[in-house]
Amino acid sequence: MNKHFKLKKVLICIAAVLGGVLVLVTVIYINIKNFTVKRMQSADGQEVYLMGTFHTNHFDTISNYSFEEMLNAIENIDPDVIFIEAREENYEQYGVVDGPVDMCITYCYCQDNDIPVEMIDYWKVDNDNYKRNTTTDDRDDHIHQKIIEKLKLYDNKKVLVICGFGHLYPQVNRLLAEGMVKEKLPHISSLFKSDDKEFKYPSSINEVWEQRAFFYAYTYPESIQEDETINDEVKAQWPIDENHSFYDSQIKYCDLFSANQLYR
Repeated sequence: MNKHFKLKKVLICIAAVLGGVLVLVTVIYINIKNFTVKRMQSADGQEVYLMGTFHTNHFDTISNYSFEEMLNAIENIDPDVIFIEAREENYEQYGVVDGPVDMCITYCYCQDNDIPVEMIDYWKVDNDNYKRNTTTDDRDDHIHQKIIEKLKLYDNKKVLVICGFGHLYPQVNRLLAEGMVKEKLPHISSLFKSDDKEFKYPSSINEVWEQRAFFYAYTYPESIQEDETINDEVKAQWPIDENHSFYDSQIKYCDLFSANQLYR
């Protein structure tokens, strides 16, 4: 009888813990957006916001964070300039915004609203450090360096840095190490709300996205295949899209843009 009582007590404790975990996960899920925006201030008073985004997962209802809400937050923060996760060298050489879809949408929003854009991403294809779709300390170190360099161009301006959520806390920690201070952001959930206006994607998103799709399907793989310093193992990860399957899969997003549809 005593053993059964102890077992029952253990099972009740386990059930209580699991119930608490479930409640915690549910609360975090419902309020996930509230963990994606941070506000910081430098010693000389420069105001810097950081926003972590979910790339194509914004198109899924399960993410509980739509592109409409992302654009609402940008509008409500009202930055003087926005830094995005895209590579400046490819924009300068090819005229392409090579970042994820949320970065392309942000870039087009900035074009529509006359907001300056800076590009702060870093990664390259080589034989030593290359691993596709990864976030590393080295990459975040380079991104941080670019952020610091760009911040110097915008003294006394409100800056919004938008990057994938995986980069958010590494960048916050690096800015803290630079002497910046985290500031409380009251009523953070209100950032994601609008005044009930009809949602529309930025006007140039189809054109910008088509350029990106073409770049990753053809232009970039061709440059990698022609680079004699890159070995065959790495090149095999960047085949030219001869059957157009990758390009076509990316262009499907233009249907959502054209219909102002938030979810796929």
